[in-house]
Parts: sequence; structure tokens; C-alpha cells
Amino acid sequence: MSKSFVTESAEELYAIAEMDIKTVDSLLTKPKYPEDQMYTIICFHATQAVEKFLKGYIINNGKKIEKTHNLDHLHKAAMEIDISFSKIKNDCVLLNVFVPDIKYSEQEAITKQNMNDIIKSLDAICNFPPIKTMRNSFSKERKYEIVAEVTASPAKNGKKKNNSLR
Repeated sequence: MSKSFVTESAEELYAIAEMDIKTVDSLLTKPKYPEDQMYTIICFHATQAVEKFLKGYIINNGKKIEKTHNLDHLHKAAMEIDISFSKIKNDCVLLNVFVPDIKYSEQEAITKQNMNDIIKSLDAICNFPPIKTMRNSFSKERKYEIVAEVTASPAKNGKKKNNSLR
């Protein structure tokens, strides 16, 4: 069986990842679904964004990467390029735990605490310097706005705090 490699460019992957992040931000600031469903949708888009950022980073550095959803595998490939990716290992490990559950199972519900942890990891990865630099560069080239910070912290009046687009 032959290996199948990612064919999208780093710029394409980053642009799609930004849409995933905007979906997360929108669901947090303007919820439209029951909480349990919302958590699952948010977690799905968070893992998708990180997957695309890692793939884009690898491709942008001249490497081929097999098609995979495994964030641990992608993280290891990124670390082969830049050892500083070790700083976001725990975030990638945490998100990778949810990848199969989000895509293929309803057996284990995602809790509010899980979602908060996932959002923290997403934010850490989005703002990790090598990824953040590429996000800023590609957003300027393609003329789109990036989400600077994603937060799941509710405001004092009970509504979600919207400080994500700056």
C-alpha cells in the first residue's frame, strides 16, 4: 500500500485552520447549540486547527508529511525541524486524546473542564512563536484577520467574554 501525502500548501492549511479557530471563537461567544453538543463541536474544530498548523509548519519547512490525524505523530515531525516544539508537547498530547472520541464516538461526553483544557491548549499552540509567526505572515499575504486569543472564560454577567478578536 502506497503512502498518501498531504498535498495542500502551508498557506492553504493555515487559512483553513484559521476558519476552524473562528468557528471555535464563534461557538464560545455566541453559543447556538446545547452545551454538550457545543463542547464536542468546539473540540473537533480545535483539534482540526492544530492538525493543520502542524502540517503547514512541516510542509513550509520543505518536508513531506503523510496524511494523518495523529497529533503526536505530527508533533514529533515538527520537533525534528525545531526542538522548541517540545514546549507544546503536552498540549498536543492532550488534544490527541480527543481526536478519535470527537470524530468517531459518542460514548465519552466531553465535559466543560475538558473543553476549557482544550481551549487553553489551542491558545498555547496558536501563540507558540513558530506557529504564530507563520499565522501572522500568511494572514498578511492572504489578507485575512486571525483570532488573537480564544477564551472560554465567562464574563461576570454570565455571557461569554469576547476578547478574542483584537
